[in-house]
Amino acid sequence: IPFNIAYSQMLTTFIVQGTVMQTALGFIDASTMINADCISVLMSGYLIGNQLYPWLASHQIKLKTTQKFAIGSFLGAMAILWAILVDLQIHHTYHTTGSKLCVLWQAPSFFLIGAGEIFTISSSFEVAFMTAPPERKSLASAINLFAIGGIPSVICVFLYQLCAPWFYNHNGNSNLSSLPLYTQAHVYKYFFSVGRCRSSRCPDKLASRDPEMGSEY
Repeated sequence: IPFNIAYSQMLTTFIVQGTVMQTALGFIDASTMINADCISVLMSGYLIGNQLYPWLASHQIKLKTTQKFAIGSFLGAMAILWAILVDLQIHHTYHTTGSKLCVLWQAPSFFLIGAGEIFTISSSFEVAFMTAPPERKSLASAINLFAIGGIPSVICVFLYQLCAPWFYNHNGNSNLSSLPLYTQAHVYKYFFSVGRCRSSRCPDKLASRDPEMGSEY
């Protein structure tokens, strides 16, 4: 859940932020930056699955599911931290030069979230499938989908409502479609709130064990 709160920002506040940034290479704008996440998932999936995990296995190291969740949540936190730095840089650049910041500045946030997906989302599906009995696998997968999709979305809705004043310009409305209006708001404070929400820790142990392999998940 903590990681997916950060994940949910890609199609919401990251878009709001990217809308007032400078288009790169003539066609890369806020709406196309989501492709950076897809590229990151493909690259991270290969590197983690074919390079990192085999290397750890060769050293007799196996990451527990809670450790994977912790790594993924850390990457999500770093993505939000970078979004905060980008937001502050947007303000600084506008107030000093009056120009826009390039939208490619958002790329690290998308790449960090893409890498975090490999550690958290894929691991959660693995646990749901491996630990549930055969007759409950569909139910376990459905509960997992609700946990990684439904609950974080609801939390983000309430969080946005609580933080709504930070999205207001000097006219008292949430129109942030232009850079001058955007710099009148305090979106970075919302990112701080998201970072605090996703800072909750996973338990040190997950009691479930794989019934067939006997390995701890």
